[in-house]
Amino acid sequence: MRLRTVKVMALAVAFAVAMASGASLGLAQAKKKKKCKDGEVEQVASYQLAKGENIEGAINTSLTGKFGDSKTGLKWMVHRRLGNCIACHEVTKILELAKPDDLKSLKTYGFHGKIAPTLDGVADRYTEGELRLIVVSAKKAFPDANTIMPSFHVNEGFNRVIGDCKGLAILSAERVEDVVAYLKTLKE
Repeated sequence: MRLRTVKVMALAVAFAVAMASGASLGLAQAKKKKKCKDGEVEQVASYQLAKGENIEGAINTSLTGKFGDSKTGLKWMVHRRLGNCIACHEVTKILELAKPDDLKSLKTYGFHGKIAPTLDGVADRYTEGELRLIVVSAKKAFPDANTIMPSFHVNEGFNRVIGDCKGLAILSAERVEDVVAYLKTLKE
């Protein structure tokens, strides 16, 4: 019984100290980190769907009106929260960046999934417009495939979304263009 009293008193003292220093339960919750903090966007770019050469559809015009940057596209492809393409796809060009004696490079570039097709040679299999559609909405690109690939530039239609991520697209239009620029470098 005495131990319980000591614990209750310790909690009361801790609460009093927190209140005296200006902290309150409301402030503690306000300071709680948001899960979606890497630049997810509410707005998605409008685009016109065109007929594709290798798949049903394509987005032949840049979402931003300009070309993306392939070096930045690599960054989004390996980013563990945003693109994270290598979680499912193997890419030899990215694997070659992983140095066996460098834990940071291994963590960034070295762990590739094998549940989706390799992206080696993807620029030879699809046009730029088709690659853009696949990144924007794989479900529109492959409507009959029942794909598990996320739609990266869509802000609705997701299931079981974390509260503060609702209504947000994973990649901005600029980031989509960067990823497309990198994918265009992946030729056989």
